[in-house]
Amino acid sequence: MSISEESDESEGPTLGAGFMLWQVTNGWQRVIRAALAPTGLTYVQIVLLAGLKDKLAEGSAVSQAALAQALGADPMMTSQVLRTLETAGLVKRERNPADTRSRLLSLTAEGKAQLAAALPLIDAVDQEFFDVLGRREDKFLKAMRRLWRKQRLVGLTPEPAAKPAPKPAKKKRPARRKTAPAE
Repeated sequence: MSISEESDESEGPTLGAGFMLWQVTNGWQRVIRAALAPTGLTYVQIVLLAGLKDKLAEGSAVSQAALAQALGADPMMTSQVLRTLETAGLVKRERNPADTRSRLLSLTAEGKAQLAAALPLIDAVDQEFFDVLGRREDKFLKAMRRLWRKQRLVGLTPEPAAKPAPKPAKKKRPARRKTAPAE
């Protein structure tokens, strides 16, 4: 029996796939935080920098909203993290002349350098962390991508406003008959 198939009573309650995903995610986050500590960057910051680099490579202007949508990220969180990256001198956020509510993004030379230094650290963590999967890593990634595609925009795009139900037409009461007073 391989290590990945062994069962241990100390593993805690069997609460299903969500519980296991949560536990594995917590473990991966601990390892990635430690690996990235020397860079001063968080994983989310690197994801946004890498996503921005990829979108810019496509050749068009990139807005905060477009970057958030492309990554399946919360627009408010994206805005906050990009402000932090701007303060650190890693990105530039400029008003879009076509829409002053929108911010267009660019990577600074320092942002490109920081990203280039951080990406190998992430690759090393992923390689070591997921090594336990062996040949099954490809199947695992395919399953995770299916889940991601299905769930990535849930709750991030506004639901179309439901049209209010038409009010029922008021029924006209039949006119009261005037009756002659009783004598």
